[in-house]
Amino acid sequence: MSNSPSKEEGMQERKPKAISRRDALKYVGSGIAAGAILLSGAGFLSRSGKASDETKQPTPNQVAGEPILLTVDTSSRGHRIPSDFSGLSFEVGPLVSGNAGVEGYLFSPENSQLITLFQNIGIKNLRVGGGSVDQRIPAGTGSDGYAGIDNLFAFAKAAGVKVIYTFRMLNPAAKPVPNLIAGQAAIAQYIWQRYQPYLSSFAVGNEPDWKSYHHYPGHPNDPLIYETVPGVPGSAYPSYLETWRAFADAIRELAPGAKFSGPDTGDYGTGTFTPDRTTGVSWTQRFAENEANSGRIAEITQHYYVGASPGVSTIKQAIDNMLSPDWVNKTEVGTQSAGTGTAVTTYTPYPWLYSQIIAPMLKAGIPYRMTESNDYLTGVPGASNAFASALWALDYMHWWAAHQASGVNFHNKQWIYTCTIVMDPSGNFQTTPKGYGIKAFNLGSNGFVMPVTISNPNALNLTAYAVGEGHNLYVTIINKTQGEEAKDASVTIVPSGFQAKEASSTVLASGIPGGHASVKNAMLGEATINNSGQWSGTWTKLDVGKRGKVTLTVQAMTAAIVRIHG
Repeated sequence: MSNSPSKEEGMQERKPKAISRRDALKYVGSGIAAGAILLSGAGFLSRSGKASDETKQPTPNQVAGEPILLTVDTSSRGHRIPSDFSGLSFEVGPLVSGNAGVEGYLFSPENSQLITLFQNIGIKNLRVGGGSVDQRIPAGTGSDGYAGIDNLFAFAKAAGVKVIYTFRMLNPAAKPVPNLIAGQAAIAQYIWQRYQPYLSSFAVGNEPDWKSYHHYPGHPNDPLIYETVPGVPGSAYPSYLETWRAFADAIRELAPGAKFSGPDTGDYGTGTFTPDRTTGVSWTQRFAENEANSGRIAEITQHYYVGASPGVSTIKQAIDNMLSPDWVNKTEVGTQSAGTGTAVTTYTPYPWLYSQIIAPMLKAGIPYRMTESNDYLTGVPGASNAFASALWALDYMHWWAAHQASGVNFHNKQWIYTCTIVMDPSGNFQTTPKGYGIKAFNLGSNGFVMPVTISNPNALNLTAYAVGEGHNLYVTIINKTQGEEAKDASVTIVPSGFQAKEASSTVLASGIPGGHASVKNAMLGEATINNSGQWSGTWTKLDVGKRGKVTLTVQAMTAAIVRIHG
């Protein structure tokens, strides 16, 4: 990190405008919702892509709201957040021209819109795989030859990303791919000889722990991956590992030194634990233990859809769940209401997944990445593709960064509600609000994780994270209060062991007065993220008080990224 608070490309810093006490009282007296005033960053778009003067919010220096005290221990450095932490995941369909209504190849050096979106959001890792990798004929073996692969890596070079490239593993006896292992190894050799600088790792297969992946009586599939105890998914692990190693050995023979990620486990419960759900451990942990000394594993990979299937969840229920403290804090798998009756959905809170699957796996000493993540499977329209997803994604990324993750890849299955990148009716590529959450994370994640102690006497639904190195400290505050419970937060940051000299903030907001969680809109630094030109968000200067304290208001349904220079 530099010793000065260098500005992001295209960003501008501005001094706050003053708001009179009389004007503030006028707003309060008019009954405007708590989330409607006292923080800059929200507003309707003008033709320039900026918030118009009529809807700009007063600045963070006018402090009001529920008291929050954040004490950052800058002397205690945790995990360094990797530069390629922010990622996206796609199915293998985009390696075929014309897939999902796209003209030509989605990943192509000619797709300037997608390249610009990746760069503006800050995507640095691109995983290509998903369930379709074990269903489609392998790329490089079809009539278009290696065109899809060549376009993918040319895109990676242009966008500045590295690729996790997944090979097909499943080979059902009913419809086998001839010489699958040898054929995949030949494709690996082709990639390795040409595109090493743009390759993060190879992967083999997708979600091999699921019962549907296995061969057993009454369910013929790939005879090499079979359950020794029918009906017990964990009993298939030994045959899976043997098969995976056969692929890895063949690939490494033709691509010496290649690294792998895996096992891309699909279950985030105990259902597929090996050897069984009662006495076993996750495939993620067992794979890490089995490959710990091989020298060929770059990352252990896990999939995670926090709310699982949303069922008949309404927009309000989905948003309430996504922003719920339960997802962030609970230690046991729980249920939440879905629909108007007694139906419920099951969610797996972050602490449960970490304690039961991730923490035991970390003992093997290998980094891990969430290569498929989202709030729900397939998502809920009006929630998963709305502003709530921006705050959810920002919080999710920081939580896992604070728990030693090396990266998070949000999955895109063209074109479902949880997608970060979508194609509009005119055929242009755009980002959903989730992309703004990823960008906000990137603005405040340069350095080492630092512990934050939160004093929150009124139990506001708010989270905070700190990252820093050298003379720079970044504090991200996410105020998830909404609706009738919406409350602004008066936040004081005390950077212990760090003498603040300058401070500024930028705000993630819906861009609509009132901060509605369900709007399909977002702004960051009073600017949009476009598919052409640079993002031009702004930072607002903050006052630095005695002993380096920084105080600001964080409105309901917004997040503030505070940059402090010492």
